[in-house]
Amino acid sequence: MIFLNELFVSSVFDACIILSLFLFVMETQKEPTYRSIWKLALPAMLGGVVEPVLSLTDLAVVGNIGYDSFSENNENLSAVAAVGIAGSLLSALIWIFAQMKSAISAVVSQAYGSLKMRMMSSLIPQMIYFNAIVGVLAMVVTYFTSAWIFEYLLSASGPVLKDATSYFNIRVFGFPLTLITFSIFGVFRGVQNTWWAMVISIVGGTTNILLDFIFVLGWWNLVEPMGVEGAAWASFIAQIVMFILTIYFLLFKSKIKLIHTTRINSEFVNLLLIAGNLVLRTIVLNVALMLTHKYANIYGTVEAATHAVILNLWLFSAFFLDAFATSANALAGKFLGARNKVAMERNLNRNLMLSLIVSIGLAIVLMIFDEPIMELLIDNESVWAVYPIVLPLFALCLPFNALAFTLDGIFKGMGKAKFLRNILIISTLCGFLPVLLIGHYFSPGLQIIWFAIIAWMLLRGFLPYLYFKKWIRRF
Repeated sequence: MIFLNELFVSSVFDACIILSLFLFVMETQKEPTYRSIWKLALPAMLGGVVEPVLSLTDLAVVGNIGYDSFSENNENLSAVAAVGIAGSLLSALIWIFAQMKSAISAVVSQAYGSLKMRMMSSLIPQMIYFNAIVGVLAMVVTYFTSAWIFEYLLSASGPVLKDATSYFNIRVFGFPLTLITFSIFGVFRGVQNTWWAMVISIVGGTTNILLDFIFVLGWWNLVEPMGVEGAAWASFIAQIVMFILTIYFLLFKSKIKLIHTTRINSEFVNLLLIAGNLVLRTIVLNVALMLTHKYANIYGTVEAATHAVILNLWLFSAFFLDAFATSANALAGKFLGARNKVAMERNLNRNLMLSLIVSIGLAIVLMIFDEPIMELLIDNESVWAVYPIVLPLFALCLPFNALAFTLDGIFKGMGKAKFLRNILIISTLCGFLPVLLIGHYFSPGLQIIWFAIIAWMLLRGFLPYLYFKKWIRRF
Protein backbone atom coordinates (compact mmCIF):
# COMPACT_ATOMS: atom_id res chain seq x y z
CA MET A 1 0.00 0.00 0.00
CA ILE A 2 3.01 2.29 0.55
CA PHE A 3 3.79 1.67 -3.11
CA LEU A 4 0.29 2.76 -4.12
CA ASN A 5 0.43 5.93 -2.05
CA GLU A 6 3.84 6.91 -3.43
CA LEU A 7 2.77 6.05 -6.96
CA PHE A 8 -0.43 8.09 -6.95
CA VAL A 9 0.69 10.99 -4.76
CA SER A 10 4.21 11.52 -6.11
CA SER A 11 3.52 10.91 -9.80
CA VAL A 12 0.23 12.73 -10.18
CA PHE A 13 -0.31 15.27 -7.47
CA ASP A 14 3.11 16.93 -7.54
CA ALA A 15 2.31 17.99 -11.09
CA CYS A 16 -1.15 19.17 -10.04
CA ILE A 17 0.28 21.23 -7.20
CA ILE A 18 2.78 22.90 -9.54
CA LEU A 19 0.01 23.73 -12.01
CA SER A 20 -2.31 25.08 -9.33
CA LEU A 21 0.49 27.17 -7.79
CA PHE A 22 1.08 28.76 -11.20
CA LEU A 23 -2.61 29.54 -11.51
CA PHE A 24 -2.57 30.87 -7.97
CA VAL A 25 0.17 33.37 -8.85
CA MET A 26 -1.86 34.50 -11.87
CA GLU A 27 -5.05 35.19 -9.87
CA THR A 28 -3.99 35.73 -6.27
CA GLN A 29 -6.70 38.21 -5.32
CA LYS A 30 -9.71 36.23 -6.54
CA GLU A 31 -11.52 34.16 -3.93
CA PRO A 32 -11.40 31.20 -3.62
CA THR A 33 -7.68 31.10 -4.42
CA TYR A 34 -6.02 27.90 -5.56
CA ARG A 35 -4.08 28.01 -2.34
CA SER A 36 -7.28 27.97 -0.27
CA ILE A 37 -8.62 25.09 -2.38
CA TRP A 38 -5.48 23.01 -1.93
CA LYS A 39 -5.40 23.86 1.77
CA LEU A 40 -8.74 22.06 2.07
CA ALA A 41 -8.36 19.49 -0.70
CA LEU A 42 -4.88 18.10 -0.09
CA PRO A 43 -5.44 17.05 3.55
CA ALA A 44 -8.84 15.68 2.54
CA MET A 45 -7.17 13.79 -0.31
CA LEU A 46 -4.49 12.19 1.84
CA GLY A 47 -6.90 11.47 4.67
CA GLY A 48 -9.82 10.47 2.49
CA VAL A 49 -8.03 7.59 0.79
CA VAL A 50 -7.55 5.86 4.14
CA GLU A 51 -11.01 4.21 4.16
CA PRO A 52 -10.50 2.52 0.77
CA VAL A 53 -6.90 1.80 1.78
CA LEU A 54 -8.30 -0.21 4.71
CA SER A 55 -10.28 -2.37 2.29
CA LEU A 56 -7.46 -2.52 -0.27
CA THR A 57 -4.98 -3.52 2.44
CA ASP A 58 -7.26 -6.33 3.57
CA LEU A 59 -7.67 -7.45 -0.05
CA ALA A 60 -3.94 -7.24 -0.77
CA VAL A 61 -2.86 -9.21 2.30
CA VAL A 62 -5.64 -11.77 1.92
CA GLY A 63 -5.03 -12.06 -1.82
CA ASN A 64 -1.32 -12.80 -1.49
CA ILE A 65 -1.18 -15.08 1.55
CA GLY A 66 -0.60 -18.83 1.34
CA TYR A 67 -3.64 -21.00 0.79
CA ASP A 68 -3.36 -22.92 4.07
CA SER A 69 -4.61 -20.02 6.19
CA PHE A 70 -8.06 -19.98 4.68
CA SER A 71 -11.29 -21.91 4.49
CA GLU A 72 -11.64 -25.63 4.01
CA ASN A 73 -11.35 -25.41 0.24
CA ASN A 74 -7.95 -23.66 0.49
CA GLU A 75 -8.68 -21.07 -2.19
CA ASN A 76 -7.65 -17.48 -1.62
CA LEU A 77 -10.02 -16.40 -4.40
CA SER A 78 -12.92 -17.19 -2.09
CA ALA A 79 -11.33 -15.14 0.68
CA VAL A 80 -10.74 -12.18 -1.66
CA ALA A 81 -14.34 -12.30 -2.89
CA ALA A 82 -15.53 -12.55 0.73
CA VAL A 83 -13.55 -9.51 1.88
CA GLY A 84 -14.76 -7.66 -1.22
CA ILE A 85 -18.48 -8.16 -0.62
CA ALA A 86 -18.22 -7.77 3.17
CA GLY A 87 -16.24 -4.57 2.68
CA SER A 88 -18.85 -3.32 0.22
CA LEU A 89 -21.62 -3.87 2.77
CA LEU A 90 -19.62 -2.04 5.44
CA SER A 91 -18.92 0.81 3.03
CA ALA A 92 -22.63 0.91 2.22
CA LEU A 93 -23.51 1.22 5.92
CA ILE A 94 -20.92 3.94 6.43
CA TRP A 95 -22.01 5.90 3.36
CA ILE A 96 -25.68 5.58 4.24
CA PHE A 97 -25.57 6.44 7.92
CA ALA A 98 -22.60 8.80 7.86
CA GLN A 99 -24.53 11.36 5.82
CA MET A 100 -24.75 13.38 9.01
CA LYS A 101 -21.15 14.30 8.14
CA SER A 102 -22.27 16.16 5.02
CA ALA A 103 -25.33 17.58 6.76
CA ILE A 104 -23.42 19.01 9.72
CA SER A 105 -20.71 20.28 7.38
CA ALA A 106 -23.31 22.23 5.37
CA VAL A 107 -24.94 23.72 8.47
CA VAL A 108 -21.65 24.56 10.20
CA SER A 109 -20.00 26.03 7.09
CA GLN A 110 -22.97 28.32 6.44
CA ALA A 111 -22.92 29.41 10.09
CA TYR A 112 -19.18 29.96 9.76
CA GLY A 113 -19.62 32.09 6.64
CA SER A 114 -22.37 34.19 8.23
CA LEU A 115 -20.45 34.52 11.56
CA LYS A 116 -23.10 32.66 13.60
CA MET A 117 -21.00 29.83 15.06
CA ARG A 118 -22.46 30.32 18.54
CA MET A 119 -25.64 28.59 17.29
CA MET A 120 -23.62 25.38 16.79
CA SER A 121 -22.59 24.95 20.45
CA SER A 122 -25.49 22.70 21.41
CA LEU A 123 -26.11 21.25 17.93
CA ILE A 124 -22.81 19.37 17.74
CA PRO A 125 -23.27 17.33 20.97
CA GLN A 126 -26.85 16.50 19.96
CA MET A 127 -25.57 15.27 16.61
CA ILE A 128 -23.00 13.04 18.35
CA TYR A 129 -25.62 11.48 20.64
CA PHE A 130 -27.93 10.88 17.70
CA ASN A 131 -25.20 9.16 15.69
CA ALA A 132 -24.26 6.97 18.65
CA ILE A 133 -27.85 5.69 18.95
CA VAL A 134 -28.23 5.13 15.20
CA GLY A 135 -24.84 3.42 15.00
CA VAL A 136 -25.61 0.92 17.76
CA LEU A 137 -29.01 0.08 16.26
CA ALA A 138 -27.52 -0.47 12.80
CA MET A 139 -24.75 -2.59 14.29
CA VAL A 140 -27.17 -4.88 16.12
CA VAL A 141 -29.51 -5.34 13.15
CA THR A 142 -26.79 -6.07 10.59
CA TYR A 143 -24.86 -8.37 12.92
CA PHE A 144 -27.82 -10.75 13.09
CA THR A 145 -28.80 -10.43 9.41
CA SER A 146 -25.38 -10.34 7.69
CA ALA A 147 -25.40 -14.01 6.64
CA TRP A 148 -28.86 -13.62 5.11
CA ILE A 149 -27.79 -10.44 3.26
CA PHE A 150 -24.70 -12.11 1.79
CA GLU A 151 -26.52 -15.28 0.77
CA TYR A 152 -29.82 -13.99 -0.59
CA LEU A 153 -29.05 -10.43 -1.66
CA LEU A 154 -25.45 -10.78 -2.84
CA SER A 155 -25.57 -14.40 -4.09
CA ALA A 156 -22.64 -15.54 -1.91
CA SER A 157 -22.33 -19.23 -1.04
CA GLY A 158 -19.93 -21.79 0.40
CA PRO A 159 -16.55 -20.48 1.60
CA VAL A 160 -17.32 -16.96 0.34
CA LEU A 161 -20.45 -16.80 2.49
CA LYS A 162 -18.65 -18.18 5.55
CA ASP A 163 -15.64 -15.84 5.30
CA ALA A 164 -17.74 -12.78 4.44
CA THR A 165 -19.98 -13.30 7.47
CA SER A 166 -17.01 -13.87 9.77
CA TYR A 167 -15.19 -10.75 8.50
CA PHE A 168 -18.27 -8.53 8.68
CA ASN A 169 -19.39 -9.62 12.15
CA ILE A 170 -16.07 -8.50 13.61
CA ARG A 171 -15.72 -5.19 11.78
CA VAL A 172 -19.32 -4.12 12.39
CA PHE A 173 -18.57 -3.58 16.10
CA GLY A 174 -16.55 -0.55 15.08
CA PHE A 175 -19.41 0.92 13.09
CA PRO A 176 -20.84 3.24 15.82
CA LEU A 177 -17.35 4.61 16.45
CA THR A 178 -16.80 5.23 12.74
CA LEU A 179 -20.17 6.96 12.47
CA ILE A 180 -19.31 9.39 15.28
CA THR A 181 -15.80 9.91 13.91
CA PHE A 182 -17.01 10.82 10.43
CA SER A 183 -19.72 13.17 11.74
CA ILE A 184 -17.11 15.09 13.73
CA PHE A 185 -14.97 15.22 10.58
CA GLY A 186 -17.94 17.11 9.10
CA VAL A 187 -17.70 19.66 11.91
CA PHE A 188 -14.00 20.14 11.22
CA ARG A 189 -14.74 20.59 7.50
CA GLY A 190 -17.45 23.14 8.27
CA VAL A 191 -14.92 25.38 10.03
CA GLN A 192 -12.62 25.01 6.99
CA ASN A 193 -10.23 22.55 8.66
CA THR A 194 -9.47 19.26 6.90
CA TRP A 195 -6.01 18.88 8.44
CA TRP A 196 -7.16 17.15 11.64
CA ALA A 197 -9.20 14.57 9.74
CA MET A 198 -6.14 13.84 7.60
CA VAL A 199 -3.88 13.27 10.62
CA ILE A 200 -6.46 11.03 12.30
CA SER A 201 -7.09 9.04 9.12
CA ILE A 202 -3.40 8.50 8.39
CA VAL A 203 -2.74 7.28 11.93
CA GLY A 204 -5.73 4.94 11.65
CA GLY A 205 -4.67 3.67 8.24
CA THR A 206 -1.09 3.05 9.35
CA THR A 207 -2.37 1.14 12.39
CA ASN A 208 -4.57 -0.99 10.14
CA ILE A 209 -1.76 -1.85 7.73
CA LEU A 210 0.65 -2.88 10.48
CA LEU A 211 -1.95 -4.98 12.28
CA ASP A 212 -3.05 -6.59 8.99
CA PHE A 213 0.35 -8.17 8.53
CA ILE A 214 0.58 -9.20 12.20
CA PHE A 215 -2.92 -10.69 12.50
CA VAL A 216 -3.32 -12.17 9.03
CA LEU A 217 0.19 -13.57 8.58
CA GLY A 218 1.03 -14.12 12.24
CA TRP A 219 3.95 -12.72 14.20
CA TRP A 220 6.66 -15.06 15.44
CA ASN A 221 5.13 -17.40 18.01
CA LEU A 222 3.14 -14.65 19.73
CA VAL A 223 0.28 -14.26 17.25
CA GLU A 224 -1.09 -17.15 15.22
CA PRO A 225 -2.15 -16.48 11.59
CA MET A 226 -5.85 -15.57 11.64
CA GLY A 227 -6.63 -15.26 7.92
CA VAL A 228 -9.77 -13.29 7.07
CA GLU A 229 -10.68 -12.76 10.73
CA GLY A 230 -7.26 -11.22 11.34
CA ALA A 231 -7.90 -8.62 8.65
CA ALA A 232 -11.20 -7.75 10.32
CA TRP A 233 -9.63 -7.37 13.77
CA ALA A 234 -6.93 -5.10 12.33
CA SER A 235 -9.55 -2.78 10.84
CA PHE A 236 -11.63 -2.80 14.03
CA ILE A 237 -8.69 -1.73 16.20
CA ALA A 238 -7.85 1.01 13.69
CA GLN A 239 -11.42 2.32 14.03
CA ILE A 240 -10.99 2.54 17.81
CA VAL A 241 -7.74 4.50 17.42
CA MET A 242 -9.38 6.97 15.02
CA PHE A 243 -12.34 7.51 17.36
CA ILE A 244 -10.12 8.31 20.34
CA LEU A 245 -8.06 10.80 18.33
CA THR A 246 -11.17 12.49 16.94
CA ILE A 247 -12.62 13.09 20.40
CA TYR A 248 -9.26 14.45 21.52
CA PHE A 249 -9.07 16.99 18.67
CA LEU A 250 -12.67 18.10 19.20
CA LEU A 251 -12.37 18.61 22.94
CA PHE A 252 -8.80 19.82 23.33
CA LYS A 253 -7.65 21.30 20.00
CA SER A 254 -10.68 22.98 18.46
CA LYS A 255 -12.00 26.34 19.61
CA ILE A 256 -15.58 25.14 19.31
CA LYS A 257 -17.49 25.59 22.56
CA LEU A 258 -19.85 22.72 23.26
CA ILE A 259 -23.00 23.05 25.36
CA HIS A 260 -24.83 19.92 26.58
CA THR A 261 -28.53 20.63 26.97
CA THR A 262 -31.81 18.75 26.71
CA ARG A 263 -33.29 21.62 24.71
CA ILE A 264 -33.28 20.72 21.02
CA ASN A 265 -31.23 23.12 18.88
CA SER A 266 -33.28 25.10 16.34
CA GLU A 267 -31.12 23.73 13.50
CA PHE A 268 -31.48 20.09 14.54
CA VAL A 269 -34.61 19.45 12.46
CA ASN A 270 -32.97 21.03 9.40
CA LEU A 271 -29.93 18.86 10.06
CA LEU A 272 -32.09 15.72 10.13
CA LEU A 273 -33.90 16.73 6.93
CA ILE A 274 -30.62 17.22 5.08
CA ALA A 275 -29.22 13.98 6.46
CA GLY A 276 -32.45 12.09 5.75
CA ASN A 277 -32.48 13.05 2.08
CA LEU A 278 -28.80 12.19 1.79
CA VAL A 279 -29.45 8.82 3.46
CA LEU A 280 -32.17 8.01 0.91
CA ARG A 281 -29.82 9.09 -1.85
CA THR A 282 -27.01 6.95 -0.51
CA ILE A 283 -29.27 3.92 -0.15
CA VAL A 284 -29.99 4.13 -3.87
CA LEU A 285 -26.29 4.60 -4.58
CA ASN A 286 -25.29 1.56 -2.57
CA VAL A 287 -28.07 -0.60 -3.99
CA ALA A 288 -26.55 0.14 -7.39
CA LEU A 289 -23.07 -0.81 -6.19
CA MET A 290 -24.42 -3.95 -4.51
CA LEU A 291 -26.04 -4.92 -7.80
CA THR A 292 -22.64 -4.79 -9.48
CA HIS A 293 -21.36 -7.32 -6.93
CA LYS A 294 -24.47 -9.46 -7.36
CA TYR A 295 -24.03 -9.70 -11.13
CA ALA A 296 -20.28 -10.26 -10.78
CA ASN A 297 -21.02 -13.20 -8.44
CA ILE A 298 -23.45 -14.58 -11.02
CA TYR A 299 -20.67 -14.53 -13.63
CA GLY A 300 -18.35 -16.68 -11.46
CA THR A 301 -15.81 -16.67 -8.63
CA VAL A 302 -12.98 -15.30 -10.79
CA GLU A 303 -15.22 -12.52 -12.06
CA ALA A 304 -16.39 -11.74 -8.52
CA ALA A 305 -12.81 -11.51 -7.24
CA THR A 306 -11.77 -9.38 -10.23
CA HIS A 307 -14.70 -7.03 -9.73
CA ALA A 308 -13.98 -6.79 -5.99
CA VAL A 309 -10.42 -5.61 -6.71
CA ILE A 310 -11.36 -3.25 -9.57
CA LEU A 311 -14.27 -1.71 -7.68
CA ASN A 312 -12.06 -1.12 -4.65
CA LEU A 313 -9.56 0.60 -6.95
CA TRP A 314 -12.46 2.67 -8.27
CA LEU A 315 -13.39 3.64 -4.72
CA PHE A 316 -9.73 4.34 -3.98
CA SER A 317 -9.55 6.78 -6.92
CA ALA A 318 -12.92 8.23 -5.96
CA PHE A 319 -11.56 9.32 -2.61
CA PHE A 320 -8.77 11.23 -4.35
CA LEU A 321 -11.32 13.07 -6.48
CA ASP A 322 -13.64 13.49 -3.52
CA ALA A 323 -11.00 15.76 -1.97
CA PHE A 324 -12.11 18.48 -4.39
CA ALA A 325 -15.72 17.74 -3.51
CA THR A 326 -14.72 18.32 0.11
CA SER A 327 -13.11 21.63 -0.80
CA ALA A 328 -16.09 22.65 -2.93
CA ASN A 329 -18.44 21.60 -0.13
CA ALA A 330 -16.76 23.65 2.59
CA LEU A 331 -16.32 26.72 0.40
CA ALA A 332 -19.85 26.55 -1.08
CA GLY A 333 -21.39 26.67 2.39
CA LYS A 334 -19.11 29.51 3.42
CA PHE A 335 -19.79 31.61 0.30
CA LEU A 336 -23.52 30.89 0.42
CA GLY A 337 -23.59 32.09 4.02
CA ALA A 338 -21.70 35.22 2.94
CA ARG A 339 -23.95 35.66 -0.16
CA ASN A 340 -20.93 35.83 -2.50
CA LYS A 341 -22.17 34.93 -5.99
CA VAL A 342 -18.88 35.42 -7.85
CA ALA A 343 -16.97 33.24 -5.41
CA MET A 344 -19.67 30.56 -5.63
CA GLU A 345 -19.24 30.23 -9.39
CA ARG A 346 -15.47 30.38 -9.22
CA ASN A 347 -15.54 27.72 -6.51
CA LEU A 348 -17.14 25.27 -8.94
CA ASN A 349 -14.93 26.15 -11.90
CA ARG A 350 -11.63 25.88 -10.05
CA ASN A 351 -12.39 22.75 -8.09
CA LEU A 352 -13.76 21.08 -11.22
CA MET A 353 -10.70 21.96 -13.28
CA LEU A 354 -8.32 20.55 -10.67
CA SER A 355 -10.45 17.43 -10.23
CA LEU A 356 -10.47 16.77 -13.98
CA ILE A 357 -6.69 17.14 -14.14
CA VAL A 358 -6.24 14.66 -11.32
CA SER A 359 -8.76 12.20 -12.81
CA ILE A 360 -6.94 12.16 -16.14
CA GLY A 361 -3.63 11.74 -14.33
CA LEU A 362 -5.02 8.81 -12.37
CA ALA A 363 -6.33 7.19 -15.54
CA ILE A 364 -2.94 7.50 -17.25
CA VAL A 365 -1.07 6.10 -14.24
CA LEU A 366 -3.53 3.22 -14.00
CA MET A 367 -3.20 2.27 -17.66
CA ILE A 368 0.61 2.40 -17.55
CA PHE A 369 1.18 0.64 -14.24
CA ASP A 370 -1.78 -1.74 -14.29
CA GLU A 371 0.27 -4.94 -14.09
CA PRO A 372 2.32 -4.11 -10.96
CA ILE A 373 -0.77 -2.68 -9.27
CA MET A 374 -2.83 -5.81 -9.90
CA GLU A 375 0.06 -8.11 -8.96
CA LEU A 376 0.38 -6.20 -5.69
CA LEU A 377 -3.31 -6.58 -4.91
CA ILE A 378 -3.87 -10.23 -5.82
CA ASP A 379 -1.69 -13.21 -6.70
CA ASN A 380 -3.94 -15.10 -9.10
CA GLU A 381 -3.39 -15.67 -12.80
CA SER A 382 -7.10 -16.09 -13.53
CA VAL A 383 -7.81 -12.58 -12.26
CA TRP A 384 -4.80 -11.21 -14.14
CA ALA A 385 -6.30 -12.63 -17.33
CA VAL A 386 -9.76 -11.11 -16.77
CA TYR A 387 -9.10 -7.58 -15.49
CA PRO A 388 -7.80 -6.09 -18.83
CA ILE A 389 -11.34 -6.47 -20.20
CA VAL A 390 -12.74 -3.82 -17.86
CA LEU A 391 -9.65 -1.69 -17.12
CA PRO A 392 -10.15 0.77 -20.05
CA LEU A 393 -13.77 1.28 -18.99
CA PHE A 394 -12.62 1.99 -15.44
CA ALA A 395 -10.15 4.60 -16.74
CA LEU A 396 -12.80 6.17 -19.00
CA CYS A 397 -15.12 6.56 -16.02
CA LEU A 398 -12.71 8.70 -13.97
CA PRO A 399 -13.31 12.12 -15.65
CA PHE A 400 -17.07 11.60 -15.28
CA ASN A 401 -16.44 10.85 -11.60
CA ALA A 402 -14.59 14.16 -11.29
CA LEU A 403 -17.57 16.11 -12.62
CA ALA A 404 -20.14 14.23 -10.54
CA PHE A 405 -18.21 14.39 -7.26
CA THR A 406 -17.43 18.10 -7.56
CA LEU A 407 -21.10 18.92 -8.15
CA ASP A 408 -22.05 16.65 -5.25
CA GLY A 409 -19.78 18.70 -3.02
CA ILE A 410 -21.21 22.02 -4.21
CA PHE A 411 -24.83 21.04 -3.59
CA LYS A 412 -24.06 19.35 -0.27
CA GLY A 413 -22.39 22.56 0.90
CA MET A 414 -25.50 24.46 -0.15
CA GLY A 415 -27.68 22.03 1.79
CA LYS A 416 -29.63 20.99 -1.33
CA ALA A 417 -29.93 17.36 -0.30
CA LYS A 418 -33.37 16.81 -1.84
CA PHE A 419 -32.05 17.83 -5.26
CA LEU A 420 -29.09 15.45 -4.97
CA ARG A 421 -31.44 12.65 -3.92
CA ASN A 422 -33.63 13.17 -6.99
CA ILE A 423 -30.65 13.39 -9.34
CA LEU A 424 -29.27 10.08 -8.14
CA ILE A 425 -32.63 8.34 -8.46
CA ILE A 426 -33.04 9.66 -12.02
CA SER A 427 -29.47 8.65 -12.95
CA THR A 428 -29.98 5.16 -11.55
CA LEU A 429 -33.36 4.54 -13.15
CA CYS A 430 -32.56 6.14 -16.51
CA GLY A 431 -28.86 5.30 -16.85
CA PHE A 432 -27.47 2.56 -14.65
CA LEU A 433 -30.32 0.03 -14.54
CA PRO A 434 -31.29 0.07 -18.24
CA VAL A 435 -27.69 -0.45 -19.36
CA LEU A 436 -27.06 -3.17 -16.75
CA LEU A 437 -30.26 -5.15 -17.35
CA ILE A 438 -30.32 -4.87 -21.14
CA GLY A 439 -26.59 -5.57 -21.37
CA HIS A 440 -26.89 -8.59 -19.08
CA TYR A 441 -29.68 -9.99 -21.22
CA PHE A 442 -27.86 -9.65 -24.55
CA SER A 443 -24.17 -9.90 -23.57
CA PRO A 444 -23.55 -10.87 -19.92
CA GLY A 445 -20.09 -10.10 -18.57
CA LEU A 446 -18.06 -7.74 -16.38
CA GLN A 447 -17.77 -5.14 -19.12
CA ILE A 448 -21.55 -4.62 -19.04
CA ILE A 449 -21.32 -3.72 -15.36
CA TRP A 450 -18.79 -1.00 -16.17
CA PHE A 451 -20.77 0.37 -19.11
CA ALA A 452 -23.65 0.75 -16.64
CA ILE A 453 -21.40 2.58 -14.16
CA ILE A 454 -20.22 4.97 -16.90
CA ALA A 455 -23.81 5.80 -17.91
CA TRP A 456 -24.64 6.34 -14.25
CA MET A 457 -21.76 8.75 -13.59
CA LEU A 458 -22.39 10.62 -16.83
CA LEU A 459 -25.93 11.55 -15.76
CA ARG A 460 -24.85 12.24 -12.17
CA GLY A 461 -22.38 14.82 -13.46
CA PHE A 462 -24.06 16.65 -16.31
CA LEU A 463 -27.57 17.02 -14.87
CA PRO A 464 -26.47 18.93 -11.71
CA TYR A 465 -23.97 20.95 -13.76
CA LEU A 466 -26.75 22.28 -15.98
CA TYR A 467 -28.91 23.00 -12.93
CA PHE A 468 -26.12 24.90 -11.16
CA LYS A 469 -25.56 27.15 -14.17
CA LYS A 470 -29.27 27.96 -14.17
CA TRP A 471 -29.31 28.52 -10.38
CA ILE A 472 -26.27 30.82 -10.30
CA ARG A 473 -27.86 33.20 -12.83
CA ARG A 474 -30.76 33.75 -10.40
CA PHE A 475 -28.63 33.94 -7.24
